[in-house]
Amino acid sequence: MQTLLRIAVAGFAHETNTFAPWLTDLADFEANGLYRGEDMVQLAGTNTVVGGAVDAIAADQSLAIVPLLATSAIPGGLVTARAVEEIEGAIAAGLRVARPDAVVLDLHGAMVTQLADDGEAGTLRRVRDVVGPQIPIVTVLDLHANLSPEMVDLADVILPYDTYPHVDCAERGAEAVRCAAAIARGQMRPTAALVKLPMMPAGPKQYSGIEPTRSIMDHAFAMERLPAVVNAGVTFAFPYADCPFPGMGVVVTTHDDAPLAERLARELGDEIWRRREEFLPDVMTIEEAVHTAMAAPAGPVVLADLGDNPGGGTACDGTALLWALLDLGAADAAVATIVDREALDLAYRAGVGATITLELGAKTDDLHGYPIPVTATVQSLSDGRFVYEGPMERGVDNTLGRTAVLACHGRHGNRVEVIVCERRVQSLDLAIFRSQGIEPTERAILVVKSAVHFRGSFTPIAHRIIEVDTPGLTSVDFRRFPYRRLPRPIWPLDEM
Repeated sequence: MQTLLRIAVAGFAHETNTFAPWLTDLADFEANGLYRGEDMVQLAGTNTVVGGAVDAIAADQSLAIVPLLATSAIPGGLVTARAVEEIEGAIAAGLRVARPDAVVLDLHGAMVTQLADDGEAGTLRRVRDVVGPQIPIVTVLDLHANLSPEMVDLADVILPYDTYPHVDCAERGAEAVRCAAAIARGQMRPTAALVKLPMMPAGPKQYSGIEPTRSIMDHAFAMERLPAVVNAGVTFAFPYADCPFPGMGVVVTTHDDAPLAERLARELGDEIWRRREEFLPDVMTIEEAVHTAMAAPAGPVVLADLGDNPGGGTACDGTALLWALLDLGAADAAVATIVDREALDLAYRAGVGATITLELGAKTDDLHGYPIPVTATVQSLSDGRFVYEGPMERGVDNTLGRTAVLACHGRHGNRVEVIVCERRVQSLDLAIFRSQGIEPTERAILVVKSAVHFRGSFTPIAHRIIEVDTPGLTSVDFRRFPYRRLPRPIWPLDEM
């Protein structure tokens, strides 16, 4: 009887915006979903790394899963020491008991904690200390990792996402399982090379469907078709983590061919560096964007609020675009989302159908606009629950928390629907609108708090997409941020 190969699966992911003034604690991971042991099997069939790993192991009768713990939190400020100890401690304890044949980890690559600038290296080091040097560790990272040499040294294989929006999460989870099994069976001897580039491109041109990212990734895929190449990955960096090892990275892993890994990593890195100017974003001002959307012959026109993207760690209560929509007379517009608990308290006390007067949004800081005095009708109230339609996060349950749709009255007689909620959730999926009774295909203008992820769901319905240069903690103008630890020079902050 064949002995099953036992693969441990765990995840601890956070994208840390070090400019955000609040901390990310254990409760934030629990609120976003903390799956322990067999509970992780609930993610089967979802477009997540853990879901892909669970499905791949279930489909291979020679493998058995050792589910440990998987969690992530909405991007935000530094991860607390308490959260690190609780989550890493549980993963380490599970590994000590299970003693698996291989480990698959779902990490991010841009986690900064109260304990370390390089959160992922800390997690990998703790796992490696438990399993020892012989047990393979295969790690999936977000495309926006600030990849460090220590991460590469500690993991046998690193697999960054291939796409932005990240629609290949389950694929990478399944690939990680295949790699881990091959190493454990002695069928693969991975050798990796890392090339770091002193550049931090802004998000919009990282979209996989356009240049320069499209052909850069095509080059990486061509490398992966070479017989000795295991993976050719590109990490585009997370510029809002002020840390000592920023910048894009190229990591190439081969089967026991270090010179080839070095040559290919340098070749792809040289191409990226030559094309760096192509990453400069082409954005509109707020007024230009709203006027353009109002003049469009058809809708919906999607306005991407680049500066207040909670997917990058913002407060998600920015008001700049809402103010312009109301002030300029935009009609048939909807905004997702604004976090404002005071407004929710007022709406819930008043009830559906009531008219309320309030100051809406921008209550966390002065970085994302100012509170807007509005008169609004409470259009609906809900618990904010929804299921992602996809392609990103397809099948995953989430919640906005207490939610109200406020129909805000503009000075020209126009009305703008605003989804007001408790939780900072990136509006990357049509389900966020639909769960609140707003059919996005029937609106002329949609505002989403997202940089690129929304494209996976919204591109098929959008007449036009406009990227808007709004204020906030994810602004595409990096000169607005008080970097203190970033090694210089680095492009585009510096001429190079």
